[in-house]
Amino acid sequence: MTWGIRRCYDLFMREKLHQNRCFRMLCKYLIALMLSGSLPTLPARAQTTKPNLPNPVKFVTKYDVVWNVARSVLIDMGYILQLEDRKGGKITTKPTEIITGSLTFSETSKVAVIHEIQTGNWQRSQATAEALVELVSPTETLVTIRTQIEALDREMDGTEKWVQLESLGTIERKILGKISMKLMGTDLEQNQKKGFWDKSPEPVDSRRQRGVNQPGAF
Repeated sequence: MTWGIRRCYDLFMREKLHQNRCFRMLCKYLIALMLSGSLPTLPARAQTTKPNLPNPVKFVTKYDVVWNVARSVLIDMGYILQLEDRKGGKITTKPTEIITGSLTFSETSKVAVIHEIQTGNWQRSQATAEALVELVSPTETLVTIRTQIEALDREMDGTEKWVQLESLGTIERKILGKISMKLMGTDLEQNQKKGFWDKSPEPVDSRRQRGVNQPGAF
């Protein structure tokens, strides 16, 4: 009886030692894979960056000038205008492509907040820009830029859907910066191009017009 119990105990300990040995070998194998970079990684949640939308900018420039510059900047950046409400102070563009292809996810994450785990494959992303132009005074105009960003996500089964994203403010700051630079450039250009009709009038000597000799003139 005692011999039987001892034999069972030896078998149990032998099995336990074998399990421990296998576990240690597995741990060493996993560590080696991690160090070599061969271990596959699970999809992780993208780091969430807080949006930093720019505040409205007030320009000491007339409303019509700012409106025309904002409109011109959007067109120069490749946007197609969909709505132009000069009286209401709103310019809206059609959706314009940001990027397409394999780098869509990484490049879009530079201009938009990525909250969800990427389960499919992003095909392309696009943005719609909106410029709000407000009259503050006859010589002051307020400009606000906002965008709507979305990405086309293709799932494993082939289905596609547009995912709405929150803007980081990168595109908005870029548009406002171009408007500011163009307004500054316009002002400088106007000052440099002042011609004869921009000069202040000077009094005309009536005696010279009548042919009267001035003192000391021959």
